[in-house]
Amino acid sequence: MSEPAVYSVSELNRDAKLLLREHFGAVLVEGEISRFTRHPSGHWYFTLKDDDAAVDCAMFRTANRRLRAAPKVGDAVQARARVDLYEPRGRYQLNVEDLRPQGAGDLLRRFEELKARLRAEGLFDPERRRPLPAYPRAVGVVTSPEAAAFGDVERALRRRWPLAQLRLYPSPVQGRDAPAGLVAALERAGRESRCDVLLLVRGGGSAEDLQAFSEERVVRAVAACPLPLVTGIGHETDVALADFAADARAATPTAAAELASPDREEVGERCARLAQRLRANLEQVLTRERGALDARVRRLGRAHPAVRIQSHQQRLDELTRSMARGLRERGERLDRRLHTARARLRANAPTQRLERTRQGLALSARRLAAAVAALKQARQARLRQAAATLEAVRPQRILARGYAIARIRGADGRRVLRDAAAARPGDALEVELGRGAVDAEVTRSKPPG
Repeated sequence: MSEPAVYSVSELNRDAKLLLREHFGAVLVEGEISRFTRHPSGHWYFTLKDDDAAVDCAMFRTANRRLRAAPKVGDAVQARARVDLYEPRGRYQLNVEDLRPQGAGDLLRRFEELKARLRAEGLFDPERRRPLPAYPRAVGVVTSPEAAAFGDVERALRRRWPLAQLRLYPSPVQGRDAPAGLVAALERAGRESRCDVLLLVRGGGSAEDLQAFSEERVVRAVAACPLPLVTGIGHETDVALADFAADARAATPTAAAELASPDREEVGERCARLAQRLRANLEQVLTRERGALDARVRRLGRAHPAVRIQSHQQRLDELTRSMARGLRERGERLDRRLHTARARLRANAPTQRLERTRQGLALSARRLAAAVAALKQARQARLRQAAATLEAVRPQRILARGYAIARIRGADGRRVLRDAAAARPGDALEVELGRGAVDAEVTRSKPPG
């Protein structure tokens, strides 16, 4: 019977790694995330488990940066990975290349089936879409009051069209209660009819987070809303079924606010251009009418009574002054309205939020300084402990207790004498003591015992 092959540990781990890679290739593994760690290098390390077993996983930075968000402990996921072995420790693991929520394929299939059915009913027809108001006096927002999306809409409207009143219709935007809450908020906004346009918005998230906006009852509520409605759900690449039923779809909540409101600077410039055109048209009309009147006067000649001609001339002068006064007063009204709008815009400047941001930055700086000081103290303590350990095992400390190191001098230099049999009579020795050293000569050697 032949003897088995002899492997070093490195050779065994290397061959096992090759066998795992060649046998399995790419695999799809489903399980639950546990013990998730985000390394400072950007790599992720976690465990994938089910009821009976667990496997270590690594997802390197080049792969995980393609994901929109990191998974959480407890998430049920499907991992596309390659079976591998970490050679230095001989540990079997999965190198994950892609990670998606478990059941994402079923979610997409249901999404497409519902989309096709609602499209067949005509809910997504372009003819159903209504134009948005050019100058809304009130803008309604259906979203969560704690969501960042409401703040984005508020800032965009304050910047572009501060004259519009903002009304919030609160609703959860994710979770089991979100569909019912969204339907109730949309129905309330349509029933009250206190807004010129309605925005349905929320920030980005995973497909599960945005699922509420693709529920059939929510899509039907969007289609049935009597107010012009703009959606701004997620980021630019996110699509919900509510987008197809809305009158307009924007990529983000901020873009939805910009789509539903005019730019005050453009409106002011347009008003200025219209006022200039009005003045020019009035001057042309006055010039034309004055020329026509002069022509009639010349045709009348001296046969016509001078009093009547003077009366017409006086009337013309009065009309000229009245039109000039009306034009001047209209220009003054436009200037006052522009001044009022600028004052309201300055009054709405976000100074308080800026102050809170500054305070938060100052608090973070103090916490960072405290953390650095604590880390420095811990490192200094470890350094002192390591120095004490080195001092305890230093050879000079051992020699100080009465031990000595004997070295044989030869043609090839000095070497430490560890065995009496290595010394021959006449060999020159150097004996290192706790303090100093002595030279000696071997007269005889004694074997052990």
